[in-house]
Amino acid sequence: MFWVLAAVMAALLVLALLWPLLRARGAAPAAADYDRAVYLDQLSELELDRQRGLIDAVEAEAARREIERRLLQTENGADKTVPSGGGRWRRLALALVVALPPALGLGLYLQLGTPDLPGLPLAGRDPGGPAELALLIDRLQLRLADRPEDIEAHLILAQLYERAGRFDEAAARYRAAIALIEQQGEVPAGLHAALGETLVAAAGGQVGREARLAFAAAIEADPGSSRARYFAGLAMAQDGRLQDAIDVWQSLAEDSPADAPWLPLLSQQIARAARELGIEPPAIAQPPGPSASDVEAAQNMTPEERADFIRSMVDQLAVRLEAEPADPDGWLRLARAHAVLREDDKARAALARAEAEIAALPEGAPERAALGQRLAELRRQLP
Repeated sequence: MFWVLAAVMAALLVLALLWPLLRARGAAPAAADYDRAVYLDQLSELELDRQRGLIDAVEAEAARREIERRLLQTENGADKTVPSGGGRWRRLALALVVALPPALGLGLYLQLGTPDLPGLPLAGRDPGGPAELALLIDRLQLRLADRPEDIEAHLILAQLYERAGRFDEAAARYRAAIALIEQQGEVPAGLHAALGETLVAAAGGQVGREARLAFAAAIEADPGSSRARYFAGLAMAQDGRLQDAIDVWQSLAEDSPADAPWLPLLSQQIARAARELGIEPPAIAQPPGPSASDVEAAQNMTPEERADFIRSMVDQLAVRLEAEPADPDGWLRLARAHAVLREDDKARAALARAEAEIAALPEGAPERAALGQRLAELRRQLP
């Protein structure tokens, strides 16, 4: 449809330009015709002046003869018509000049282009090609030259450097942003983790001293930081502390949602470290939930059936927790489920049970901080 509309619009435009050049034109009147019209008007005016007494009969007769003499000369002239608008070849040449560029462009596109290529959705386009990345980087560098305290520009430039594989320069931008944010307040854990991850990439996967300090700062700002905890375990594994690494990764897996994208990587790292130790890889405990068959069956349910299905899963979790209450993560998941179902009172009751179970954990338990943070987030979400 687009090509049809484009072709119609182009054809109409060319036709509008060519029409004045190609349409037949009538011959323009000759100069003698204009002269005769003037002389006839003069004769009429002369007769009126004579009748009004503005001139006498002798003067009128002399003037009439002079006008008639000039009128007679126009009758004897050979030039009857004057062609207008230039010759035929000139019009054809102008028409060719107008029509040739669109026709030539269409021919070249049909020969060299790909008109049958389907359109690519915006979400599927690659906005980060080398040329575009280089252009964006240049613009941000100019922006920072004028405003070196622009934190947003530092962060965007760091991400662009990462995409371009320029990890050392990305780390420099992250350092600059962290230094500026420290002057205003607390640095987010994610920014420390981003710096550490960039340093690891620049070092070819090795967790060096500066990267370890960055991950430690991230964990201090947010004890539940998944990225920082993963790389902290990786640093332990690289130091030969394989059992400590397994413990950190297993704790991270237990604190992660069931659909967390980093769980497969954790499983691989735990299995590799266990093989090096010569032990059986520990299983990653995942919170109970609907099976794959349950999820598949739920896709074909009516809204009422799906609501009943969700209710049954929540009830099953509540029954299990009453039998095994020492599960703060389970109580938190139950509170979230009640909040989704708009059962705020039940959600608050589940949060109270979760708080009690968290308080019962040992003081040095690594999961206390992460569970406490989830508890606080759920409470903020409730009205």
